[in-house]
Formats: sequence, structure tokens, C-alpha cells
Amino acid sequence: MPTYKSIHTALGLQAIAAAEAAGTPINITHMAVGDGNGNFVDLADTMTTLVSERFRDPINRVYQDPERDNKYTAELVIPASVGGFTIREMGLFDVDGNLFAIGNVPASVKPAEGEGAFADTIVRFEFLVTNATVVTLQIDPNVAVATQSWILNNITMAALLPGGTTGQVARKQSNADGDIIWADPDQANITVDTIEEKQELVDGQTVVTLAICTTRGLAVYVDGERVPSDEWTPHPTDPTEFTFNTAIVGTHELICAQNEPTGNAPAPLERSKNLADVESKATSRDNLDIFSRAESRQMSPAGMLAHFARNSAPNGWLKANGAAVGRVAYADLFAAIGTTFGAGDGFNTFNLPDLRGEFLRGWDDGRGVDAGRVLGSWQNAASPPIPTAGWDSVPGGLGLAEQGRLIIGSGTREISETLESVRQGTGSRSITGTNHPRNRAMLACIKF
Repeated sequence: MPTYKSIHTALGLQAIAAAEAAGTPINITHMAVGDGNGNFVDLADTMTTLVSERFRDPINRVYQDPERDNKYTAELVIPASVGGFTIREMGLFDVDGNLFAIGNVPASVKPAEGEGAFADTIVRFEFLVTNATVVTLQIDPNVAVATQSWILNNITMAALLPGGTTGQVARKQSNADGDIIWADPDQANITVDTIEEKQELVDGQTVVTLAICTTRGLAVYVDGERVPSDEWTPHPTDPTEFTFNTAIVGTHELICAQNEPTGNAPAPLERSKNLADVESKATSRDNLDIFSRAESRQMSPAGMLAHFARNSAPNGWLKANGAAVGRVAYADLFAAIGTTFGAGDGFNTFNLPDLRGEFLRGWDDGRGVDAGRVLGSWQNAASPPIPTAGWDSVPGGLGLAEQGRLIIGSGTREISETLESVRQGTGSRSITGTNHPRNRAMLACIKF
């Protein structure tokens, strides 16, 4: 007579021993079922595969028996779309693909979808280990499929709608899905929008035809004074018309207000719209004395240069160091300066101006003082010719008698001789090098 059971394979026993020795749990990841080639399967610990595997899939979950620490259950879900075979054997596989345990079961038909299968099939494999710490429990919410019994036991109204007290009801707090609060059924918080319409009444007028409001819930004002409801009569069938009981004398301003429980209920702002329903954003900014984003950008537009007493660029700025930056990432800056300071890779990037160690000079822009220059161009250092006439010696050095005094102080003999030779007309008339006034170094940055 057939005996149905499950056993560890030799590979499984080796894995358990290795896990106990190394302290590394076994990770069982897959489960398979087979049909045993149509026959009862005699189990042997030397088996490394099923006799005839028909379906394998990641394990739905592995969980521990609440009463026996060393007893585990592995669960496999076979979709309704898979079938057309008889289940006679099943096996567990670890993360390395080794057959960890194998079992034989009574023949059970898994029909195909076309044969009338309309639900998933759950197959569970129970096995024992000597040490409860050698198996990794697997409950992956991205993989696990909930069974009907689990849903009935866990998805309850108390879990879905926690909180509240006896007699309270769930009430929507906003239009967002699931945003509810518990409240007493007799609590009400209703805000009604007021609809207004203005017209001009003429001498002798009695009938008023409304274009916006209706006579339902209407309040009538003449020159700011409310007209009692017994002094005007709504039309019996037309909700857009009413009649004053007494003819109007002279010209007056008529204001009709519909849905006006307090006399003046302005349309409320909805919290979920985050001020998007403000009637005039410009007026609101004026009242708050703040600038718009566009106005703020105008105060420091893209391409503006500034120096900072820090070694890193502040938010919204880049170091003016000649670097190539993205044309899309810094679209406003690219629109402002283009490829004036370099085209980058010619497609994706462009270059920033390089102001490291440089003095800035105003662009000539047609004045003629620095003719021939284009915007953004670089100019090398240059000194004017030194005149040969008019040199005069001064205490501590040499000077120019005609163009002011050039004091060298206690300069070296080489400099003195050079200037003396210039004075005599036998030396160079210009001195090369970089001339600069007293200064401090700051970080040059550009707004993007």
C-alpha cells in the first residue's frame, strides 16, 4: 500500500548541517509539482529532481508552525490558467537550485482553464528541521498571494476603518481617496456659495427678470437696503422673474443675492487646491506685499554676475570658472548668454565665463574708447609707453616730472638702471608684466 510522506534529500541534509555549523539560514525560494510519469513516486534521498516536473514557481511564503518551532510549511500558488496534469509529487528548492526536500501525495487532478478551472490552486508542503534557526521565513508582499481564508481573517472593517466610537459615522474630510474622519451623525458643517447679480432699476419698474440668480433662496437689496420678502412676489412658474408689490420711484441700484444665510457669505477657498482658486493672484500678492516668481527672477536675471565672500556658489548661482554645463539643465542661462564664452561639446553643453583672476571692464558698445571689442571677449595685459623726457630723481627712487611722480621707493638697482636707461633714451620704453591696484580676491559667480 502506498505511503505518502516527505523527506529531506541528501543535498537538503547537507544544507541543514552547513547552516547549523556556519549560522547562515537556508533560503528556500522555489517549489515544484510533478505527475511522476503517471505512477506513484517512491522517494529516495538521492533524488536531485522530480520524476516528472510539470510546474515550478517562486514560493508564495514559508511560515513556522505556531506550536512546533521546527515544523515549517511552504506554500505554492498554481494559477487557474496552469493545468492539465495530475499532481503526484512535489519538491522544495533552495536559492542555489538544489532539491532540498521531496514528497509524494495522493493523485490530485489540476484541470486546465478550458476544463473548468476557475480558481488558483494552493499546494502546501510541510517539513521538519532539527534546528528552528536554519530556515529563512519568506513573506514578501510583492510575491505573496493572499488566500481566501487569510482575507476573511484579516481584512475586516475594524482594520480598514480604525478609530471612532459607538454611534459615530465615517465622514469624508477631503476629496482624497480614503481621507475620512469619524464624527457624530448630528454634526453638520455646511458652507453655501453666495450668487449675486446687479441691475439698475428705472422709474416705474415693477417686474425684474434675473440673468444669473433665481428666486429660490433670494435676498433683494435696493440701494443697499434689504427689501422684506413680503414686498416682492416671485413668479408662480418662472424662477427667473419676480415683481415688486409697489412700483419703483426714480432710479436705484438693485442687488439680488442667492443662497445668503448670513447676508454675506463669500466663496470659500478649498484647502486641496492650495490657493489655486484665489480670484486674483496679483491682488493677493499686493495685499501680502510679496513678489511673484517672474518678478523675483527680474531682480537677479539669468546671466547676472556677482562676487561672494565665500568659496562655494550660493543656491541659484554657478562659479564663473569656464566650466561646460548642460543646455537643458540651465536653459534660462543658455538663453541669456548662449555660446558667447564657448560652445561646450557643440550640442549638449555650453561654457560659463571664466573670471578667475580677472578684472572686469565695461563693454565699449560703440563708444570708441575700447574700439573693436565684442561682448565677452578677453584682453591681455598692456602698459602704455614710458616717455623718455621729463624724468626727475626723487628721494628714495625715480619719478616723472611732467606726468606726476612715479615712486619706486627703495627699489632694486636693476629697476633703477632700467628706468634710468629709459630716461636717457637708451633702454626699452615699456615695462612688461601685470599691473594691478591693491585688491581682495572674491568668488565670481553667474546667476542661472
